Amino acid sequence: MYKLFTDKAELFECDIKIEGTSLSKSKARLVVETSDYSLMFNGKITSSGKCTIPIRKLKGLIDESSKGNMRLEVIAEDTYFTPWKSDFEINASKTVTVEVKSQSNKKVIKENKIQVSNVKQQITKKDVNHVANIMKLLVHENINMKNLHLKKDRLNKIVATYTKYKPINENKKSVIIGVLKGLYKK
Repeated sequence: MYKLFTDKAELFECDIKIEGTSLSKSKARLVVETSDYSLMFNGKITSSGKCTIPIRKLKGLIDESSKGNMRLEVIAEDTYFTPWKSDFEINASKTVTVEVKSQSNKKVIKENKIQVSNVKQQITKKDVNHVANIMKLLVHENINMKNLHLKKDRLNKIVATYTKYKPINENKKSVIIGVLKGLYKK
């Protein structure tokens, strides 16, 4: 059985002897047939009878694991010959196999936790509005205590943009503590 490859070009070679006509006037081609379609590759015959037929990569033309028949056709002047036939199968010259041995139960991602305690500051009504507004923005961006260490840059941009348009002039510390408490409860 002849093996063809999807991911590698190859060269079909053989020696041909023809009597009664010139080799220079002869043509050779390789026909690859599956049950659905046929492919034809043209080749050359030298004056010494060496036949070479380049077979391009078959990826996209024939599916892997396809099988069929192939034949060498020689046309000498006005006569057609089929001097060679074979079954073929398609393979890949390079294959990758992955076998997963086991899966670890260890946690890969470490979570950073922030705890706020013993805070006894007065939060004004204006501070509560700032906290509520910032919390809405954080909820919209899906920022919470569990992913805060991953999204800290996004958090900084949100707070910077917010304070640019709504400056926090009073007690900044109470607003920050209020936001942290809100995230902690969420």
